[in-house]
Amino acid sequence: MSGTEQPYPRTMGHIGLAVSDIDEAFEWYQETLGLTPVMEPDTVESGVGHFGKLAQDAVGKDFGEMKIAHMATGNHVGLELFEFEGVEQNDPDPTSAGLSHLCLQDPNVEATADRIKEHGGEQLSSKVWDIFPDTPEYQMCYCADPWGNIVELHSRGYEHMHCNMEY
Repeated sequence: MSGTEQPYPRTMGHIGLAVSDIDEAFEWYQETLGLTPVMEPDTVESGVGHFGKLAQDAVGKDFGEMKIAHMATGNHVGLELFEFEGVEQNDPDPTSAGLSHLCLQDPNVEATADRIKEHGGEQLSSKVWDIFPDTPEYQMCYCADPWGNIVELHSRGYEHMHCNMEY
């Protein structure tokens, strides 16, 4: 990079999650968290056709067959779901390398955490936490979807939640 070029903040396009049952996950994310369907689950064969070749190159190996679906959040960040043969439920471990969690925003964190539990997910945090002890409108809670993917909930946008925070 030359001395005059400055990096600019890129936008988040999407997050991809592998699940053991894409049809159930697609329905769960739509009905539980209100994500908008963009592309219904479809099957892709490794190395077959243009997208099959592209997917095989991206995955880095012959995966046989996979299912893929696309959804969108309220601010248009995508959620890409994958189902590969042999993928089981994830054992959530936010301390492992790799994708730790995804975070969704909802002003009513407690109601959304309850909804996740009612629809087969679980609340991982012992309670809904106030991020700032004297400011209850800034809340967070860790949950997991039925496939073990960690879903953090925030009551406000990322910048508002973390600016001027002291750890």
